[in-house]
Amino acid sequence: MAHMMLGNAAVAAVLVLFAAVVGSVCRSPAVRHVAWLLVLLKLVTPPLFNIPLPILPAPRVELPAGQPTLLTTTPAGAVSPLAGNTTPRPTWWDRLRDYGAVEWAVGVWAAGSAVWFVWQCRRIVRFRRRLRDAEDAGEEVNAAVARIARELGIANPPPVRIASGIGSPMLWGAGRSTVVLFPSELLTRLGPEARDTLLAHELAHFHRRDHWVRLLEFVATGLYWWHPAVWMARAGIEAAEEECCDSWVVAGLAASPRRYAEALLATVDFIAESQRPCLPPAACGANRGTKLLYRRLTGIMHAERPSRIRGAAALVYVPLAAALVFQPVLQAASPQVLEPFSVASIALPTNAPPTRCPAPRKLIEPSAWATARAPGGAVTAIARDHEVVLRGADGADHVLGPGKPVALAFAPTGNRAATAGPGAAVRLWDDGGRLLADRYAPADARAVAYTPDGTRLLVLDAAGGISVFDPATLAPLDRWAVDGPANSITCTPDGRAVVIAFGSWLDADVGWTECWSIAEHRKMASYTAASAVGATRLSPDGRTLVVGSWDGLVAWRGLPQGDLIAERQLPKNLVAAAAFSPDAGTLPLEPPPPPVQVQGWPEVQVAPVANR
Repeated sequence: MAHMMLGNAAVAAVLVLFAAVVGSVCRSPAVRHVAWLLVLLKLVTPPLFNIPLPILPAPRVELPAGQPTLLTTTPAGAVSPLAGNTTPRPTWWDRLRDYGAVEWAVGVWAAGSAVWFVWQCRRIVRFRRRLRDAEDAGEEVNAAVARIARELGIANPPPVRIASGIGSPMLWGAGRSTVVLFPSELLTRLGPEARDTLLAHELAHFHRRDHWVRLLEFVATGLYWWHPAVWMARAGIEAAEEECCDSWVVAGLAASPRRYAEALLATVDFIAESQRPCLPPAACGANRGTKLLYRRLTGIMHAERPSRIRGAAALVYVPLAAALVFQPVLQAASPQVLEPFSVASIALPTNAPPTRCPAPRKLIEPSAWATARAPGGAVTAIARDHEVVLRGADGADHVLGPGKPVALAFAPTGNRAATAGPGAAVRLWDDGGRLLADRYAPADARAVAYTPDGTRLLVLDAAGGISVFDPATLAPLDRWAVDGPANSITCTPDGRAVVIAFGSWLDADVGWTECWSIAEHRKMASYTAASAVGATRLSPDGRTLVVGSWDGLVAWRGLPQGDLIAERQLPKNLVAAAAFSPDAGTLPLEPPPPPVQVQGWPEVQVAPVANR
């Protein structure tokens, strides 16, 4: 979701530049209004198509021949024998310090949005309480509203209410609850003609449906409160709306420009005299900007009825409107491979003094919390804290992005891989790390698995849905759903059923596994577990089920009855690494020996070396 919103923010920044150019060269407020409105629409429109932009730096540069590399990661599947006892449990402060700048930025973003919506909703509730004392405008005002509505072509005009304590006449609400609010103190200062011009202005807002634009501004500002494009678009939209409504009042209704200008000045004087006038969110009220007021008063004297956007102007907005459904996706550029060089090929002068070459620097590779090897071992997927890379036989790394996938599965042939995440993204890669196809699941993708024959790709999402895709094109083939917090999915060796792991961090003591038929969408068996299950593994003959819980408790059960064979407490990272790949190869198929208890010494947990 964060990547999608950042993509929208980037496109919106480009649209802001276009709207600024339109505002400087175009005099029509209707054209400027549409230009600024496209900015807000882009911010809240989910993208349907991605445009890959390979502009990020290359993920890896090959070193010259003969330069050693120091690897600090443990071998794939290896587990320290004392990992469960020597590693202290991290505190909450340690977990916070492990978060990077990206996680902190997303947290501040979400917190700011939450504060914005809570604050604005509180203002809305307080204003609705104030409206309880609002009164009907009376027969004279209602008759004027009906007459103005007929001239504007409004069949059902909103009712007018008289209230005290509000700053200016305004249009507020949405749908059937939309009303025109008029300050009772200002009503006594204005004559009938000046009052009618202000009422016509608010009805013009209603006729243009500007109150729905206020709701769009409310949502976009809450989601992108940090983006300057939001505030620039809001200012541009409100200014264009006021000028359009002024044109409707003077040119469309043949009102007196002088009386209308005097009414605006009287409203400005009333706002200046008011003590903290109340203006709720999502309300079409008077703008107190000096520059905008001067421009409005100047335009009133030469007002013309605003024309509709047609012809060449409409053609300009067609490609811009198409940008609402597209999103740029930043990808890493192709890795730059340096040719190895030979020291003998460098010609040195015979009389040159010997030089001392510095020792080559050793590169420390970031640690990996999980690995998965393709059938045959030619390609290896390495999951790190902030990325997942695909390492080929030549040692070149290719980042699988943008965003970090949460699960990965290799095709039985080993030449393709499928990833789940970030979010609902499901992507298909070749063995060189090139993106072949992508699709979005109905909910956040949790796990992905191929059937043993490689003819189907199964994706498990956060809503419990299991989607079946074509492994070549990701075209949807089938879908059904299960109940409960599902975490991972594993196919049986015969390819007829899947085993699904269930459990939640919120209720760590409840977990279970279920076996479902792929063709019949029917639950065949269910087995309880002592805690929330994160990953499962099946033996090649399908007679043993290995169940790994998030707390590190691993159980071996005989199928199909589900008889408990053994239980062992193993390190938690063993299960986390197993959940990354659907074959769960880090889970041992055979139960390790029980812990050895030596008299006078604490109990030592012997952890097995996985058979990856």
